[in-house]
Formats: sequence, structure tokens, C-alpha cells
Amino acid sequence: MTLIQSIILAFVQGISEFLPISSSGHLNLFQYFFGLTPSLTFDIFLNTATLLSVLFFFRSQFKFFLANLPQIIIGSIPAGLVGVLFKHQIANIFADVSLLPLFFLITAAFVFSTQYFKNKSVKITYKQALIIGLFQMLAILPGVSRSGSTIFAALLMGLSPVTAFNFSFSLFIPASFGALALGLKDILGQNIFQPDYLLAFIVTFLVGLVSLYLLRKLLVSNKLWYFGFYTLLLASSLLFVL
Repeated sequence: MTLIQSIILAFVQGISEFLPISSSGHLNLFQYFFGLTPSLTFDIFLNTATLLSVLFFFRSQFKFFLANLPQIIIGSIPAGLVGVLFKHQIANIFADVSLLPLFFLITAAFVFSTQYFKNKSVKITYKQALIIGLFQMLAILPGVSRSGSTIFAALLMGLSPVTAFNFSFSLFIPASFGALALGLKDILGQNIFQPDYLLAFIVTFLVGLVSLYLLRKLLVSNKLWYFGFYTLLLASSLLFVL
């Protein structure tokens, strides 16, 4: 992987991790067109940079996290179980780029649907948390947006846009730590402490912060569904490319 390729992938991760277009799907796609083998390990490495973006962005939301900790734990269980039990199968799916159009279509359906929800609830029940967690589990598939699927589920459950945003990224924190724990051995085996990797990590962190601000603004103004056009067009185009 060249320096230019790693920087491009860093930008892609920082933008697509939080906007509802799927970072894993875009990373797989770009690696495929670069002639690189799609790598779950590299995805996890860059995902760790966006984890730091979330921790920094939500540093003032510690009370929300503590108040909803039981719900966060419940919502994190589905993705955690699938990640542990089906790690090798997931890695095989990541390597099969021909599945990306289908998964991007799923994201498009979720994102388009967000325009129809007008909710105000700020209280998250255990049932709602579990259902949102099941949708986060789907986002293990490359091309299915984690933010798109969890925000869709939260809005579907009657939560307000701000609560949906906060809870979605509260779930992101344990999910990312879990992915890091599962992939840490493989990441360290790739000699990540080299300039290209470290620069990519920093770029991902900074771009991720900008994307978080943009996502919150679009969600509150009920414009998140605009991204449905992008993912639908992307999925349709890939049917003729892959």
C-alpha cells in the first residue's frame, strides 16, 4: 500500500464511518479498485481512529452514557456475540466484494426511511435498546452502515433525533473496543508503527470529527435521507462494475 492510497483510505474511513454510507463497504471498494486485498484488520485499525473521534466528540456526554449504561450493554450484546462466534465467516464476507451492491441497497432503504419519522421520546427502554442492537449487528456486513441502521432503528422505536444520535454512538464505543480486542493480534502483526499508518490514523481521526458534526446537523434538520440517493446510485452502479 502506497502513502497516497493509505491517505485516501483514511479520508474514506473518516467520512463514511459516521455518515450513513458504510465505512466498511467503502474501504472494501477502494481497496478492491486499488488492487489490494480487502482487509478486515486494516478496517479495524482505521476504525480505532474513529473510535477516538467519538470519545473526543462525546466527552461532554458522559452523563448520558452513565444514565443509559444498562441499555448500552443490552444493545451491544447482539453484535458482540456475532463478532466472537462468526469472526472467520465475517472475514470471508469482507473479502467478497460482489456482495457490496446488496448491502448498500439495505443501507439505502434504511436511510430513505428516516425522513418519515417525527419523534420526541428521550427515554430508551431495554426493549428499544435490544432492537437497536440487532440492527447494529447487521452493520457487521460491509456496505450496511452502522450509523444508518442504528439511527433508523432508534427513530423507528420513537426516539428523538438527538437521542438516536447519542445512543447510536454510545453503542459504537463498546462495539469498536470489541472489534479492536478481536483484531489486536493481527493489527500488531502488520507493523502499524510506521509513518504511513500513523499518518492515516491521524487523518482518519480529524476527518471523523468533522463528519460527526455534519451528521448531527443533518439528522436534527431531517436531511439524513439525502444519503439514500447516494447509496442507491452506488449500489446500482456496482451491479455493472463488480
